[in-house]
Amino acid sequence: MNNATHSNLTLSKLSAIALALFPLFHIQADEFSYPPLLASQSDFGGVGLMQMPTGRMAPEGEFNFATTYNSEYQHFSASVQLFPWFETTVRYTQVQDLLYSSDPSFSGNTKYTDKGIDFKVRLVEESYWLPETSIGIRDFGGTGLFDGEFIAATKRVGPVDFTLGVGWGYIGNSGNLTSDKKNLNDNCDRDTSYGGKGGTVDYQRWFKGCAALYGGIEYQTPWEPLRVKVEYDGNDYLADFPVTGGGVDMSQDSKFNYGLLYRASSWSDFHLSYERGNTWTLGVSLQTNFNDLRQIKRDTPAEKYKPIAAVPMSGKRVTHEGTDETAQSSTDTAISTVTTESSKSEPVTNTTINTEMPSQTDWDRVATELNTIAGYTSPKIYLDAHSVTVVADQVKYMDRKEAHHRAATILANNTNKQIITEYRLIETRYKQPITETRIDADKFAQVATYGYINADMVDSTEISVPRSPQGTLVTQSHEDWLDKLSFDIAPTMVQSFGGSEGFYMFNIGVTGSAAYRFSDHLELSGSLYLNLYDNYDKFLYDVPPDGTDLKRVRTLIRQYVHDSTVRATNLQLTWMDNLSDNISYQAYGGYLEMMYGGVGTEFLYRPLNSEWAFGFDVNYAKQRDPDSMFGFFEDEHQYDPITGPYRVQTGVVTGHATAYYQPKWFPNTLLKISAGQYLTEDKGITVDFSKQFDSGVIVGAFATKTNLSAEEYGEGSFTKGFYISIPFDLMTIRPTQSRGFLSWMPLTRDGGQMLGRKYNLFDMTDARSPWYTRPSVDPIK
Repeated sequence: MNNATHSNLTLSKLSAIALALFPLFHIQADEFSYPPLLASQSDFGGVGLMQMPTGRMAPEGEFNFATTYNSEYQHFSASVQLFPWFETTVRYTQVQDLLYSSDPSFSGNTKYTDKGIDFKVRLVEESYWLPETSIGIRDFGGTGLFDGEFIAATKRVGPVDFTLGVGWGYIGNSGNLTSDKKNLNDNCDRDTSYGGKGGTVDYQRWFKGCAALYGGIEYQTPWEPLRVKVEYDGNDYLADFPVTGGGVDMSQDSKFNYGLLYRASSWSDFHLSYERGNTWTLGVSLQTNFNDLRQIKRDTPAEKYKPIAAVPMSGKRVTHEGTDETAQSSTDTAISTVTTESSKSEPVTNTTINTEMPSQTDWDRVATELNTIAGYTSPKIYLDAHSVTVVADQVKYMDRKEAHHRAATILANNTNKQIITEYRLIETRYKQPITETRIDADKFAQVATYGYINADMVDSTEISVPRSPQGTLVTQSHEDWLDKLSFDIAPTMVQSFGGSEGFYMFNIGVTGSAAYRFSDHLELSGSLYLNLYDNYDKFLYDVPPDGTDLKRVRTLIRQYVHDSTVRATNLQLTWMDNLSDNISYQAYGGYLEMMYGGVGTEFLYRPLNSEWAFGFDVNYAKQRDPDSMFGFFEDEHQYDPITGPYRVQTGVVTGHATAYYQPKWFPNTLLKISAGQYLTEDKGITVDFSKQFDSGVIVGAFATKTNLSAEEYGEGSFTKGFYISIPFDLMTIRPTQSRGFLSWMPLTRDGGQMLGRKYNLFDMTDARSPWYTRPSVDPIK
């Protein structure tokens, strides 16, 4: 049978199935009589049928973690719908029949693990006539075991999604559309070589070689939890790694795969499928949507707006003629005040008004309220003739409008707005001024009393570069050495996936930190890590047997973590200051991180409300000796009786120039590009891209490419990773600006490694153009 005949038969089968099932699904079936048909995950992760991807996209913000298991593979995948038109998937696949290496002393019984990244881009959004059409790449930058490309179109008709697609590579290995496939083992002139070290982008393979038509349906049954899938497979499984590398029989008894999906809850699906006519596959997927995450709050109640109004007692008399006459009260009693609910004060003429602050104002109490109610910690309050200034860190509210409103209400309730016409809030971070918010007292009165339709706090505020505080300090500082000392205890977890010695490597412990502030600019800080549990005993080799000869700037992780229960991870002296309105800098020295000590400095240019910021850091670092709490390596050449000789870093100048970009034309995204020299003295560039969702959750990925070749770097070819930043505001009932970071590193290797630094000026100056402290978007609004 020639290939053209085979292609016609394939089309005939798909057409016959579609025509036979179409009436069935249209008998009293419309979009109102069936539960909604939601996007579901394929075996490989990402929206799809079973083996084959579809043209469908999940809702923006959906995060899905899934695993599927059969006799040949176990897939672990994490998919994020970053944008309505862009889906990305990270996947690890363990091959059941093959070990990571032939050396049991190195990898033991660890199964061979493949790492892959997929992405899919929507070309056409579904309309009444047109199907949702997408193009995608599977196993982008992987070893090539599953690399493939596809174009797929999916159309919804009532409770059914119909999919028709064309696949290349792994997805199209059957070659039912390729006229030049001469035999079942032919790859149709596609380079199918195995990229053993992974990490390379084999774009020269894309959309080449064998191509196959595939298709299928996903049917939402009248019973809401149950969906049915049927697909015509484009792969023939003759080039799979278990077949070529282990002699496993993966031949098909049928080109059709059948599956059931049971939605146990809004956040979990269970999968069961019968594939290739001889293989059962089980799976489970867990999902949430980062746009929709919210937490109910039990916040400290805000004060009601009850401004002070002056009682005519003493002061200056203002006449209609505009002349001033000194007015003397008939009594010598103290200035008195009354409190009123109204915020609307009419102009005063021929009336004596109070030109002094109420003598009974308790500014220490005001400072306490600013801290507990408005989130301005340890505020300093200054008073001059017409304004009151608050200088403090804002640690509580992501939504600064809420913080400004609460603070302005407290100040209004303790001052006379006929005298104090402006409230100034100078927000600081680590005692360094970042922004100044100036609030007009009269305009705020209108906002606080809903004096007009759609009154908004921003109508009364103006944010500017901070000036020096004006007036007299009215909150007397009584700081002793205990007030300048701060403590913190936090859980710590570091993890990586897909290593040769073990699929999942991690350590978990507790970090205790302390800091002593000598002044607003100088601080001594330190942290101690207590290791509670780790599995780095599996990290058997200091020098992985992958042919590399780099200085071991990171792969000595076992000695620092597993072999040291308690370790001083940081002990440094830091100076912070501003060179100008838009330039910040810091200088630091000491034990900078768990593995390195040294000295360094950082400068950041960041104009207020700008999309751009530019930074530069330079450091001299030495590698710490893991066998000593405070010692350093003095000799570059080290020797281990088991693994032999290796090299360490005894002194390096490392640093980077970094550009930060938050484009208004591409909202809710941050791009960071750094160029410079890394710890093992390789030079290159790091690109970091992240997306923030409505809830404040940030998902990002980074990649570093240096002048090291793939062979010099070793397994993985280059440094890369992924991370999720989650606001604690989503997990606590009290508002907070704090965040937790969860990162994934495919492998721990030595190339492209940056020095860890305790403070980062871009994070510190976040209030200038908020990224980490952006307010969440209420879906109801």
